[in-house]
Amino acid sequence: MWAILGGAALIFLMRVCDVTLGTVRQIMAVQGRAIIAATIGFFELTIFILAISKTILSVHESPAYVFAYAGGFAVGTLAGVRLEAAIGLGTRLIRVITVRQNHELVDALRAGGFGVTVLPGEGMHGPVFVLFSVVKRRNVPAYAAIVRDHAPNAFFTVEETRFSSGGILGPRKAH
Repeated sequence: MWAILGGAALIFLMRVCDVTLGTVRQIMAVQGRAIIAATIGFFELTIFILAISKTILSVHESPAYVFAYAGGFAVGTLAGVRLEAAIGLGTRLIRVITVRQNHELVDALRAGGFGVTVLPGEGMHGPVFVLFSVVKRRNVPAYAAIVRDHAPNAFFTVEETRFSSGGILGPRKAH
């Protein structure tokens, strides 16, 4: 009994590890971080092969191994998504559209250390002002809070950027 529980726990933990690594690896690959993705992939697949072989070789002893394998996959998926969110790698393009020129919003974003490019535009019902910023992913909530405080009716989108160069990714640190 203890041997089965120990084996199932080992399979579960291996699956949690390999699926978590797989989630992070996919994100690194999408962001163009090929060497990091490849390195993570090596460890991910090593653990996967050990987990699947232990499951296949032991499944005749107890169905607990299959449930441990599937449960590890589910928990690993959750852990991978949460780990990636906590790390917050990459940059995001934020596009804000306001129906009126909002210098207060622009000033507040810049005071918060964010770079902002402002362009006039034409919306469905007339003139609009479009703000563009590229920010570090972990700073998106702070940026969005400033937008909500100063332009609660503004429309904004957040998109992943694959590459950016130059500019201000803010917030800037005081020197």
